Amino acid sequence: MSLQLQPQPTPLDWPSALEHLREVLPRWQHRNQSPILQLCIPVAEPDPLEWLQHQEGATRVYWSDREHQFQLAGLGSALQIKGITKEVMQKVSGWQKLVPPNTAFLGGIPFHNSIKDTEQCGSFQRAAFVLPFLMVQQDSNGSFLWVHLAQNIEGASTTQELFDLLDRLKFPSSPRLFNSQRISIVERNDAPNLVDWSRSIEAALSQIRASHCEKIVLARQSHFQLNKSPDPFDLLNQLRQQATHAYHFGWQDSQGPAFLSITPERLFKRNRQNLESEALAGTRPRGQNAYHDEQLTHELFHDTKEVREHLVVLRFMEERFSKHCRVVERLSHLEPLRLKHVQHLQSRLQGRLLDAVTDAQLLSSLHPTPAVCGLPQAVSRTQINNLESFDRGWYAGPVGYVSKQQSEFAVGIRSGVLEGVSLTVYTGAGIVEGSDPDREWQELDHKLRSWEALLGNPS
Repeated sequence: MSLQLQPQPTPLDWPSALEHLREVLPRWQHRNQSPILQLCIPVAEPDPLEWLQHQEGATRVYWSDREHQFQLAGLGSALQIKGITKEVMQKVSGWQKLVPPNTAFLGGIPFHNSIKDTEQCGSFQRAAFVLPFLMVQQDSNGSFLWVHLAQNIEGASTTQELFDLLDRLKFPSSPRLFNSQRISIVERNDAPNLVDWSRSIEAALSQIRASHCEKIVLARQSHFQLNKSPDPFDLLNQLRQQATHAYHFGWQDSQGPAFLSITPERLFKRNRQNLESEALAGTRPRGQNAYHDEQLTHELFHDTKEVREHLVVLRFMEERFSKHCRVVERLSHLEPLRLKHVQHLQSRLQGRLLDAVTDAQLLSSLHPTPAVCGLPQAVSRTQINNLESFDRGWYAGPVGYVSKQQSEFAVGIRSGVLEGVSLTVYTGAGIVEGSDPDREWQELDHKLRSWEALLGNPS
């Protein structure tokens, strides 16, 4: 059980909110022996991401839904866990029993469920979830500062660490020194290059023609050396302008590398027993004008290869939904999803979950979808391991939040890892019968446009 104090009647500015916290926290802690304490304060915060941009020296995590109606910006770690996906989800499920229904744990899961020694894995090759010390939530009811403190739980951060974080807290109204120099690309290298990409496509097609699999999704890393080292959440804020109809997600441990994603693709959204998801596959660029745009949309809908790729994903999602839901229905079928630089085929689903189905079970069942892996799933994953020269990390893995009442995960595509002046952006393409290496390479470049436009290479 946890303690939730009644919010203040009116939103507080940041100095007043901090003063209130310093006054209340000592009494709040000593009066309660609950494993996880929780306090909520309405704050006058116009933008959680802008608040997060001002902070430093602690874990930072940000999530926004696709409609920008629900935002979470977390700072610090009351509880945090990293490791193999199954073990991490078991731990988070245990923590959820100690908190109110709306308490959100934010995190991500790698594409590959590695069973390697996790201490030897890179930053985003392990699953990770956090219950932030401080979290600014913005929704239709306003903006709220949630404060969490764990007691007598293994691995919990201390009260002193929370007070130290409060001492370092900066306000959005505080002046910031920005490097006015525009971000630009000094050097770009792709892995694989076009020649190796073409070889991988042909190898994938040989597997498909031999009937070993129906679809294989292959990815590319684009390595950019930048002229300066941007703050990752400054970069994410700018990316919001390039990808407005998208989920936005960012994670950084202290001053380490950051994972950023501006993904249009939902894995699932759960509100109590109601479950929603979608098939998103089939791609064309946006047109230069309205007429050209309609031409490309018509071409997409009548491209046998693209429609086949989409239906592979849709059949998979409906089959997995039927295992966990008592009722499954389509909300749409083969509708266009138009983004700033590309457009996709989209079909939406909803279902009513069976009793006792957990978020961990949904993640295990739905990830990875054929949109980012292929089909059959096991064969495609093996081929990805054989044909790709890099570990995907969180690219194409689930990123989002879990709580008792509701959970939502996006598929971490259109994503990159930023470390200093080094930025690695991941893009992928679905390979089915009829795929052409040059055309798939062009598709990767179309998917890269949101990043390149920001980095000084508008197209």
